[in-house]
Amino acid sequence: MKANHVHCRIKDYPRPQFVRNEWTNLNGKWDFRFDDEQIGLKNDYARGFEPETTINVPFAFQTEASGIGREQTCPLIWYQKKLQLSFAEGEEILLHLEGSDWDTEVYLNGRFCGKDTGCYHRETFNLTPCAKQGENLLVLAIRDDYSEGKPRGKQRAKAYDYGCWYIDTSGLYKTAWLEKVSSRRIETLKITPSAKDKNVNFKLGFAGSVENLTLKACVTFAGEKVACVEMPAAEASDVTLSLESKLELWNVGDAKLYDVTFTLSEGETVLDTVMSYFGVRDITIEGGKVLVNGTPVYQKLILDQGYWHGSDLTAPDEIALEDDLLYTMQMGFNGARKHEKVEDERFLYFADIYGFIVWAEMPSVYGFPVDDLANFKREWMLAVKQQYNHPCVFTWVPFNESWGIEHIKNDLAQQAFVNDIYYATKLLDKTRPVVTNDGWEHTISDLLTMHHYTQSGEELYNVYNTVEKCTCEKYASHSRGAFADGYGYTGQPILLSEFGGTSFVKDVTGNKWGYGESVKSDEEFLERFSSLINAIYSCEHISGFCYTQLTDVHHEVNGLLDFDRHFKLPPEKIAEILNRK
Repeated sequence: MKANHVHCRIKDYPRPQFVRNEWTNLNGKWDFRFDDEQIGLKNDYARGFEPETTINVPFAFQTEASGIGREQTCPLIWYQKKLQLSFAEGEEILLHLEGSDWDTEVYLNGRFCGKDTGCYHRETFNLTPCAKQGENLLVLAIRDDYSEGKPRGKQRAKAYDYGCWYIDTSGLYKTAWLEKVSSRRIETLKITPSAKDKNVNFKLGFAGSVENLTLKACVTFAGEKVACVEMPAAEASDVTLSLESKLELWNVGDAKLYDVTFTLSEGETVLDTVMSYFGVRDITIEGGKVLVNGTPVYQKLILDQGYWHGSDLTAPDEIALEDDLLYTMQMGFNGARKHEKVEDERFLYFADIYGFIVWAEMPSVYGFPVDDLANFKREWMLAVKQQYNHPCVFTWVPFNESWGIEHIKNDLAQQAFVNDIYYATKLLDKTRPVVTNDGWEHTISDLLTMHHYTQSGEELYNVYNTVEKCTCEKYASHSRGAFADGYGYTGQPILLSEFGGTSFVKDVTGNKWGYGESVKSDEEFLERFSSLINAIYSCEHISGFCYTQLTDVHHEVNGLLDFDRHFKLPPEKIAEILNRK
């Protein structure tokens, strides 16, 4: 489990593939106030308010880690923090919120700086027009509710836990930070390497005028210069560099990564420096298999919901992000499906440097209100753009188990919406497969994925032991089938992308949820797990799987680790079974 750290790595830096050295982490204590009556705007809280308490950012107020731990929802909450700012002419101050749920308004010194809606993309606000030298007062007003029409993922839509849904998350739940930048700077970066063509393409966007500016891009590998170019910035929006002098391929379990530095200058004056990295690997589909750099890869994934005891959707620190990945590899898995969550980009960084597969998924909605469809699409497009450059991301999963599209089987409007998301995703990214409706009732889809939670290996084998059974209109001992009406199998790779979920807890009293009769010993679990894995391995047409799940989550007790990240049984026992193939 060797990690290949890259040169731009900065501990705790929240945007690992677009790195500038000058930044300020705003995590820590903020003034905080609940506004159950929603009177804050009327009472001018935007200019400053009397705090009710403090909150520990980046943890949601519902969590113990926030220092509050109130589970009761609140329609409007307020954050406040004093900032010491210093900036020169031609410089701008940007506020980045890595995760803020759901409607966020930003005020500086009582003046409105902007608003953004969503939860699963980085929100950026330019504070400069409202900023002054010295002390400034930053105020955030954030609204949230139980609406089922917005992407919720596993956040409950009621005031109590039920099924496999958990305590909701409101407000800041990822890092908040400041960045001082030039008004003329590199704004966006899209990196597309190609193993086949032995090159890398950079698409860059700029803020401000680039007239008379020069861009220099330099690619290195292990400190050795591979390719450099210097050109007028006005001509640098689309740059391709050859890697033929030293072609090193990123692969599963073998994470070879290039460093790249971009410098934007006016004469001898450097205006902006951005550091990044990339991995060269091609994902293709041939003969019903997923290939990486021309070789089939059997995907042994774990379902990872990214919840932590006491902090829910927020990792306690970045060490916890890396540890989850290490626990997974220690058990013999080579990747994870990040389920119903857009994960912290630092997790993707660790996956990049270990050669670890990630399926990137969109948190589901739970209704199909036409007015909310544009919101869903915008959030998904932003999430794809934000994760695009990471070589670890293998598959895009915008929908899961017909959640929010319950009638996709025969509803043409829902089929059309799902297909629109598929094509919009492919327009952004032609390099990765897209699964339109993970689990069943696929429309257009690059992979055929099934979910089945039988606890019997024999039954699992009997249901899926031929291609015909995997692609049928209705699976045996199952309420669903492979495709929506009007769609059928066209040779896609077949994966069992959810199975297992075995309830594994020695004390079964209380609200504890999992699949099947709970196993109470290591031996009983290993026997059941082995029978399920052997069943899948006996189906040669199946090219990968995803076991549910990595850890227990609240009342859900089907993890291989408990909620505090303790292995329930020796990890080498799991690895021994997985390594049979």
